[in-house]
Amino acid sequence: HRLMNILATIKEKILEYLDVHIKLLKLNFIGQTSKVVSYFLFAFICLFIVFAIVLFLGFGLTETFMALGLSKLASFFVTIGVYILMLTIVISCRRGITRFFASGIISAMSSDEDKKKDKEQ
Repeated sequence: HRLMNILATIKEKILEYLDVHIKLLKLNFIGQTSKVVSYFLFAFICLFIVFAIVLFLGFGLTETFMALGLSKLASFFVTIGVYILMLTIVISCRRGITRFFASGIISAMSSDEDKKKDKEQ
């Protein structure tokens, strides 16, 4: 009878231990997932803001070129040339840009414990 009580106590402790670790894993997963989702939302908001800036910059450039004496059609073509120049610059800097976003995603996915371990080593 006493052996059964000891085994029941050990079983309860093991189940409690496993339950606590499963809850910790769930919380860690939720924390990491929320970091990644928040990073993507931040990037999406920044992308939207950059899109709006570039769009209105194009309208402004077109109006500026029209004020300088170019026709409306020529102003649009010059503005397209400026966009192509910006696209060429972005394509030439693609490695730095992709590294920036990749490092952001990696840092969002890595836990604080991993960062502490890396600093210690």
